[in-house]
Amino acid sequence: MPDGPALIIVLFVVGFLLIAAEVFVPGMILGALGFLCLLGTVALVYFQYGSSAGIFALFTVGGLAFVGFLLWLHLFPRTFIGRRLMLRTTQPGTVSAQRVSVGETGRALTPLRPAGTARIGESRVDVTSLADFLEEGAEVVVVAVDGMRVVVRRKDGLEAAAKAV
Repeated sequence: MPDGPALIIVLFVVGFLLIAAEVFVPGMILGALGFLCLLGTVALVYFQYGSSAGIFALFTVGGLAFVGFLLWLHLFPRTFIGRRLMLRTTQPGTVSAQRVSVGETGRALTPLRPAGTARIGESRVDVTSLADFLEEGAEVVVVAVDGMRVVVRRKDGLEAAAKAV
């Protein structure tokens, strides 16, 4: 078993390798062991070389951990494993409520119990049913827009009469 400076270097290297291995073997066990090895490195420096060397070791280990984390954030998504683990494409989203106005009509794309998705105009919008549950495919009309909340009800054909009054 190494002693003195060799033990400090071994603990330091093993600590960083265990933390790096945590990426591939999740569960926080290897990461926790790596953190304990780094903590042991700093503690050994404190006990063997004094407080000023211990403070220097603490800032060195912390600084290297910070730089290593930044490098990992920059390089990992470009690796073979990083490309396999991370989502690279965008998902189609819904349109914000600012593009929807009261009185527009559409069709429910999902059951509204009471929330769901509807196609209003040419856009998919997250909506909430006003009174009852609506089945998929029901015709709806927008009755309120409050920020990001769009409230709809079943279309009953009386909307034109209400606008004429």
